[in-house]
Amino acid sequence: MKHPILKIDELSDHHYQVSELDLPDLSQLRFWLWDLEATGLDTDVERVTQIAGIAMQAGELIEDSAFTQFTDPGPGVEIPKEVQDLTGITLDTLKGAPPFAEAWRLGLEAAVGSDIWVGQSVFEFDVPLLAAEFTRHGLPQELPPVMDSVVLATALLGEPEGRWSTSALIDHFEVDIGGLRRHDALDDVKILGRIMIPMLEEFRKKRGDHLRIPTENPVRIRRHPPIKKSPA
Repeated sequence: MKHPILKIDELSDHHYQVSELDLPDLSQLRFWLWDLEATGLDTDVERVTQIAGIAMQAGELIEDSAFTQFTDPGPGVEIPKEVQDLTGITLDTLKGAPPFAEAWRLGLEAAVGSDIWVGQSVFEFDVPLLAAEFTRHGLPQELPPVMDSVVLATALLGEPEGRWSTSALIDHFEVDIGGLRRHDALDDVKILGRIMIPMLEEFRKKRGDHLRIPTENPVRIRRHPPIKKSPA
């Protein structure tokens, strides 16, 4: 799937790299912070169960833009107990929810007017999960302009010893996540918003409010450890 605003090259199970990106006036952009929950981690076979997003502009979350939608993963799909415990989402939660294609359409409508969609680790999980769902539902393989907060952090702060996980970013920027629950898609995007506020301020102070990753100087991104695929 082609990314509208940058180029991604796969390097190994441990790294990918990003280039051909130019985003001036970062603090002036309207961001759509987004997240998906799913039935598991194998992006080839798992199904989306929740879509959420919230707009951010001028360093503030726009609370009345918040969007969340459960989605019916389809007949015969189960949610493992460990995933239910992590996300709080069960098959009963999803009763009466629309199928993915309709839920995705509603999410796109909620995000109208946004310049860039930003999510945490979306290039490794959410985007390939979407690609599989687009294929499954006969939708065009078309993405909005998507950015990964891991790329933003690496471009700003360099590659860490581990990786720029949500926990690492919370610690680095000393973010208070009180009142929010990890692995609920809407709360996760609000957590990301609390991370983005100081991150964008640091971009403004240190990088002149400009993120540029040229072809000749790509940024290498440390991945999550490889996920074991489900048996065929």
